[in-house]
Amino acid sequence: MLSKKPKYNKLIDRELIELYKSSNDLNAVGELFARYSHLVVSIALGILNNEQKVKNTVQEIFEIIIETLRDSNVKNFNALVYSTTKLHCFKIKNESQKIDFEIDFDEVLEKELLLQNRITILKKSIENINHNQKKCIELFYFEGFCYSEIVNKTGFSIKEVKSHIQNGKKNMKSLLENSGSW
Repeated sequence: MLSKKPKYNKLIDRELIELYKSSNDLNAVGELFARYSHLVVSIALGILNNEQKVKNTVQEIFEIIIETLRDSNVKNFNALVYSTTKLHCFKIKNESQKIDFEIDFDEVLEKELLLQNRITILKKSIENINHNQKKCIELFYFEGFCYSEIVNKTGFSIKEVKSHIQNGKKNMKSLLENSGSW
């Protein structure tokens, strides 16, 4: 079992990732896993509906994440955990139900183009919201910063950061709905 040391819980996710990548420090990864294990378990339970499968799956997911951390430049660990968990759980669920996947290239391409179009529309709509909201949303969603990192970069309080993100999303949604772009 990895020991949880006090110095690790003071580090932000990016610092823990860098520590792991630079010195192969498993305690840094252990801290990351401790922070996000509840997310992995809750998503896995929601998808698989089987506690025994979830126990095995959580271990597999963290092994995949360790390999990804080693080989990739991860900016947003939370997003990595979320997407890896969802994909792996659906893969297991589909295998257990013996569903065959026929990947239709045209369908995948169409969905990717639609997604790229929506990202472009979102980036345009962000130009029409309050400057502070824009800054916080860009740092959180596009740069992958966590709340505490945004606080350090902007000088806003944690409450202000959360408020700017929430209000910015609400304003963007309203703009998109009113323009008919969405």
